[in-house]
Amino acid sequence: MIQPIHVDTGRVGEWFSLNVSNGFVAFSVVPSIGGRVMDLALGEIQVFYSNPRLRGKALSDQATLGRNYGGSKVWPAPQGWTSEREWPGPPDPVLDCGPYGWRVEFDAGVAKVHLESPHDEYTGITMRREIIISSASSSVEVLHTMRNTSPRPVCWSIWQVTQVDACKGLEIFVPATGFHQTFGDKSYPNVSFNADGKRVCLKYKDQVAKLAMAADQGWFASLDRARGFVLAETFPITPGASYPDGAPVAFWISGHGTFTLHGDQVDMSAGDGCDPHVETEIMSPLTSLEPGEHCNFRTMWHLAAVDAQEIISVNRCGAVGASLAVHSGSPARLTGSFGTFRDAKLELVAHDRASQVVGTYDLGEVNPRRPVLLDRSIPLSPQAVRCSLMLFDRDHQQLGVLDRVNLR
Repeated sequence: MIQPIHVDTGRVGEWFSLNVSNGFVAFSVVPSIGGRVMDLALGEIQVFYSNPRLRGKALSDQATLGRNYGGSKVWPAPQGWTSEREWPGPPDPVLDCGPYGWRVEFDAGVAKVHLESPHDEYTGITMRREIIISSASSSVEVLHTMRNTSPRPVCWSIWQVTQVDACKGLEIFVPATGFHQTFGDKSYPNVSFNADGKRVCLKYKDQVAKLAMAADQGWFASLDRARGFVLAETFPITPGASYPDGAPVAFWISGHGTFTLHGDQVDMSAGDGCDPHVETEIMSPLTSLEPGEHCNFRTMWHLAAVDAQEIISVNRCGAVGASLAVHSGSPARLTGSFGTFRDAKLELVAHDRASQVVGTYDLGEVNPRRPVLLDRSIPLSPQAVRCSLMLFDRDHQQLGVLDRVNLR
């Protein structure tokens, strides 16, 4: 049953908020603190980190600067303190903590929250975010727009920063050609690179560090095995483009320890910056804009319940924890582990060598709040050479392929 989208206004403590839900996922937007997206949830599971010491508190302008509220925000990159071509924040009174304008739009099962920053004189830009949610889906789309609202040429990257709660542990899987550590005085031990599979695996550890990764497939997945969900983030990759830190994605691990900035050693243990979370950072290519020009950058969050030890692939239909396998026999046996981003009907469709359908098997209804675990027998045709796990809507329109396997 397709549930309606709800949008209302409310309060998070002293903050005015816009609250959006569709029966599978929910989030709140707080325009007054940099247009942050807060409290992304899958059912009752809160996915984003929220700083309990600052949550809902209205602070003076000066006290607000540099405060880490949590949630997701957008900044310009590169970050730095050596020239006017680098953004020296946070703290920042406009793009990070300034009040954003907002409006809400409904259109045929889709809700959009529009956010717009004030003009920032230092960077010369205005940031916009359009946050889009549809019914029957656990995907949230974020369309970023960076516009040059100054009389001079500028060159920046759009930098989405999202803080994911790691209180129960977190493992992040990134298809990539490599990685390097950019911050942290000690080498971060809980990261590995599989050169054959071209995949980086990062496990949360209470040790401050930042890692830049040469992601090459436009996705990564944050798996919380203890709470049974995956947050997959998708984004475009531009081969050959110039990115800040030489990589389109990076991860800041919140933890104890020190890092060095401007030649000074910063001790994270001395403040309140050690709550367990990971900042997932996605960047667009560095883009030169003449006055009045703009560029767009589209990212997505996808949430699903999953029962898996790892995430090996992500597509528009879901996340794959264990690939679809068809074990020979009479009857044949299907196995696999998935999380789906759609409320849909699941079918296995078998094809012969001529790509003709030789069998269709109803596997029931699936939705983002229930893991999809396959372990069942089917009377598979001996002519089958390929099987596809497909999602269909209530009118039996195909939504896409969750996974597929060649039998021979």
